[in-house]
Formats: sequence, structure tokens, C-alpha cells
Amino acid sequence: MFTNAILYRAHSAFPSVSDLASLLDKQAFRPCSSQEAKRVGWSPVCGDQLVHTVLGQFLMLCCRRQERLLPPAAVKEEVEERAAAQERETGVALRKREKQLLKEQVYEELLPHAPKRTKQLWIVIDTRRQWLLVDSGSRKKAEEALDLLRLTLGSLKVTPLATQTRASQVMTAWLRQPDDRAEGWELGESCQLVASAGDDGVIRAAQVDLDCDEIKHHLESGRVCASLALTKADQLSFTLQDDLSLKKLDFDSALLEKVEDADDQAAQFDADAHLQAPLLFEVIEQLVAILGGEVLPVASETTSSDPGEAHQDAA
Repeated sequence: MFTNAILYRAHSAFPSVSDLASLLDKQAFRPCSSQEAKRVGWSPVCGDQLVHTVLGQFLMLCCRRQERLLPPAAVKEEVEERAAAQERETGVALRKREKQLLKEQVYEELLPHAPKRTKQLWIVIDTRRQWLLVDSGSRKKAEEALDLLRLTLGSLKVTPLATQTRASQVMTAWLRQPDDRAEGWELGESCQLVASAGDDGVIRAAQVDLDCDEIKHHLESGRVCASLALTKADQLSFTLQDDLSLKKLDFDSALLEKVEDADDQAAQFDADAHLQAPLLFEVIEQLVAILGGEVLPVASETTSSDPGEAHQDAA
């Protein structure tokens, strides 16, 4: 169900489930028209529910995004061909403004014939912790979903989740000193090491023993860990990023086997959600505690693209 997690702290309360569902319905998803390049809206999460509740604490929403795939290179090529043909006919080179008008014309003509791609991502609101999770590997896409939620609610004050200690500091310490690793946590087989000054590129290690001498040598040369594969024993594996986002979520297979097969798709979704949502937020809470606890920065109407700012504000 969940594959990634970008985390935010909500600074305002959310409406009741019934009121939230009514608001979402006003921004329900509809497909792109022939002249629309992109559409976003809300789709049912489970059955016909726009809001699916789990244990009375977690609210699950589904943001659906559709876009027409019209490559800029294809538009450029068509514009160049038409411009060349006009210049041959008239013997006069097109001016910049004329080329821009031609580009707009080509775009409008090609757009209705461009294929459409539709994707969805989950948003989970933890009403007890006041955390908000977006299942996206891209912070840009996550913030697009939050913009839709902000439009739907009329206001949404959130900031990226931030901790007292940077994730890179703890990840680097865990690579340097196995004894520093928290009980119940294990290293995976991949990491990314960056130079502390931000130059010299990125070293990516995959399918390797992270306790090997080569990794230690890079750390001794001053590199820090910006991404690390971790496993919470018997629960969940993921890759932790320095901005606290989680990628490549993988729930323990033994846990997943405990979920009984349901009779229909909606019931199966509900059963999976009741296992994964509480567990995921519990592991995140444990991770936040390992990183020194949460920092509560000053809220703003827009999300910050740099979670590191929260660390600086708290210093």
C-alpha cells in the first residue's frame, strides 16, 4: 500500500470526517479536457469513501493527478518545421514574437492528441499526533497534493517534520560506530555518502556490507551519510533520507501474512490499512525519538522546501 513517506507537522485542526468528505467532494477529480494539460482532484479511497478512517485516528485521502504527455521536444520540432516552411514561402525570417505565437498554436493543436497518464497518491492524517504523511517520492508532487488540500480546506498550515538532530548526523554515527545503533534497528545494504562541503559528488553504495572498510574509509575522509537503508526488526524496512523522508517502504512479510484475505477489494484495503498505517506512524515516532525529538518551527501557510531551515531556526 505505502511505498514512500514525506512527513509534515500540521499546525491547525482538521474538520470532522463528514465535513471533510463534503469539502473533498467539491474538489472531486475529473479527467483532463481536450485543452487541459493537467488536472488534480480527490478520488474515493475505499469503495465510495472520500475519507477512510482507521482506528478513529488516521484519515486516509486519495489525490488523483492526470496529465497529458506532450514532450517539449516534440513541440519544438514541429515549430521549427513550420517556421522553416513559412520562411521559405515568404523569404522573410520569423521574428521572436511570431515564433512564440506559432509555438502556442502548435501546442494547442497537439495537446488534445497527447496521451494521458493518471497517478494517485495517498495522504494520511494522524489526528492524534497532528502529523500528515504524503506517499510520494517527490517533494514537489507532495506539495502539489498539499496545495489541493489547502484549496479544499480554505487554509492549511503545515511545515516539514523536523527533529532536534539531523538525520545525517545519526546515520553517519551509526555507520561509524555499530555500538551507537539503537536497539531493534539494523542497517540495510545501501547508502549515499556526500562530502561535508557539498562538492566532490555523491558516492552510492548498493548491495554491500555497510560495515566494510571501504565505507569506513570514506567516512574517515570527511564524508557524511545522506541516505541509509534501515530495518526496524520484524516490522518495516525503508531508506531514510536526510530530509526525514522515507523511500522504498517494505513491510515485513510475516506481518503482511497475518492479514486475512477479504471478500472484496474495499474490505481488503481496509484490512491492509489497519495494519500498515498505525505501524508506519509508530515506527516514525520511534525514529523521531532517536533523532532527539521533534522541533516545532513557526508555522506558515506554505510548506518549506528545505527542512534544514527548521533545524537552523531551532538552533
